[in-house]
Amino acid sequence: MTVTPVAVSDQGPEGLEPPFSPQLVAEMLRQLDKTIRAHLLYLNNHNNPSYARSLEQMRAIFAPLWEETDAVRLMVTDTALEWFGQKVLEEPTKASDSLPWMLFKDGLRELTLQKGFEGQELVEFLDMIPKVRHALANEDDLLTLLWENEFTTLQYRYVDVNDEGGSLETSPEPGKWPRAGGVAADDPKEAVLEAKEDAEKTAKDSGGAAESQKPSGIVRMDDFDATLYFLDDKEVEYLRQETLREYASDLRRGVLDSLLDIFEFQIDPLVRAEVLADIEALMLHLLSAGQFANVAYLLSEATLTLERAREVQPETRQRLGSMAARLSEPAALSQLLEAMDVAPVLPSSADINALFAQLHPSSLATIFAWLPRAQNVGLRPLLEAAATRIAETATAELVKLIADPSHEVALEAIRRCGAMRTAAGVPAMARVLEHGDRDLRMAVLASLGDIGSPGALQAMERALVDGERDIRVLAARTLMARQYRPALAKVEAAVKGKELREADRTERLAFFELYGSLCGDAGVSFLDSLLNSKGGIFARKEDPELRACAAVALGRVGSASARESLQRADGDKDVVVRNAVSRAMRGGGQ
Repeated sequence: MTVTPVAVSDQGPEGLEPPFSPQLVAEMLRQLDKTIRAHLLYLNNHNNPSYARSLEQMRAIFAPLWEETDAVRLMVTDTALEWFGQKVLEEPTKASDSLPWMLFKDGLRELTLQKGFEGQELVEFLDMIPKVRHALANEDDLLTLLWENEFTTLQYRYVDVNDEGGSLETSPEPGKWPRAGGVAADDPKEAVLEAKEDAEKTAKDSGGAAESQKPSGIVRMDDFDATLYFLDDKEVEYLRQETLREYASDLRRGVLDSLLDIFEFQIDPLVRAEVLADIEALMLHLLSAGQFANVAYLLSEATLTLERAREVQPETRQRLGSMAARLSEPAALSQLLEAMDVAPVLPSSADINALFAQLHPSSLATIFAWLPRAQNVGLRPLLEAAATRIAETATAELVKLIADPSHEVALEAIRRCGAMRTAAGVPAMARVLEHGDRDLRMAVLASLGDIGSPGALQAMERALVDGERDIRVLAARTLMARQYRPALAKVEAAVKGKELREADRTERLAFFELYGSLCGDAGVSFLDSLLNSKGGIFARKEDPELRACAAVALGRVGSASARESLQRADGDKDVVVRNAVSRAMRGGGQ
């Protein structure tokens, strides 16, 4: 990136009248400030529609500006950006989120935006802002980042921030950083290191003369080293550990505690309203930054604060106490889950679980809806765990979701009821079994079988006469696994009726197996008449597949009379019947 001085003729001296309305420049800068804030808010989700819309508006606002000029040169002060001597963006306070102060504090005194800046270099410039606003003392400042990116449509001039009286000049070579003695360096860090080396060399060359010329009253740590009053090793280690602990502590939590303490002890409604606004803004910031543990801490501490605080007005109490409920609403929670789903790196599972633990039962529907479409492999197990935890503590909400209009939500609620053996959900599932679609009814049968209560099996019994074949088959097999004897009358009517004789082999076999497992010796006579029919009303032998089903049912009965019936059919000429009899006699029907 070059830092070549901008020619005066490009923009004209500040004393001249502006060549066009300053309003165009002011509107561009206001939109730039809004776009920066949107960039910070959606830092981990640049696919967010709000962010994309803000970026498009930023690019569109340059169009009328470029019709008037090819470059805009701005003078930077600590509270304003000026163009032709007029303040086109002013921030009276030196806040950390002030664009003029952010540029000024790192040494920028002049900034020039050229035509084409609204393209890719605008996005690169926006990406620098979070790094600069949250930079620590040992991290790169704005000048370093600008130098590294080598912009072509953005130029700047700067001063040494340690020498405010320095002239507004660039380095002798474009793109180089000033070094002691006026020589340019390739890297700002290299310039600093070489300056330190020069200082050390000068001090070493001066030797004892410098020591003898040391002003009186100057104290150096070397004067105390190895003396009676110097710290011993344990004390030094203690200070080191305490320093590390202090730097490792989370200042955000301290800020939250301070705000909640002010809310608790300051009973002035105006003070509490202002604190509450700060808490809500900080909560949004923490969510966008992925600080879920701190958000969970805030939500839990807010409840305790409301219990301790006195003389809280009803609307203020409701506003602070409903933060968790507002986060649990579908719109807010869906946006949060979407951001987590597309995030390249998720916060720790402990932090996410802590946040999910603060959600209200009303969040269960949103979590259920997200489970089948979550793409992040790390997010899905966390959603599963959160859904299980909420469902276990909010059975009423879980049961209510069985009738949810959303197919995905209702299906997940039905499955959860079965997995948790929630008998309270049986009536709702019975209604779905009568009026729901095929997938929901199949899920209901599986869940009723898992629950296994008398009410669940009674509801399942009604599915034996369902209009869909797969429903009837699954109901018969589940009832057989549960040995539900009250279904015998309905099953006997089915195996003796005409409709089952016209059904396919799978359905016949399911009903005959169920009948054999329930009827006992009382059903052997009927089954024998099908398997070994030789005269009377059954003068013509039954269909081979129906006889095979009867053999399987006799194998399920397993009594002596059933085995005798099977033995009489042993060696039958029909291979289907013979194989079924053989398996039944070997216990294959059990």
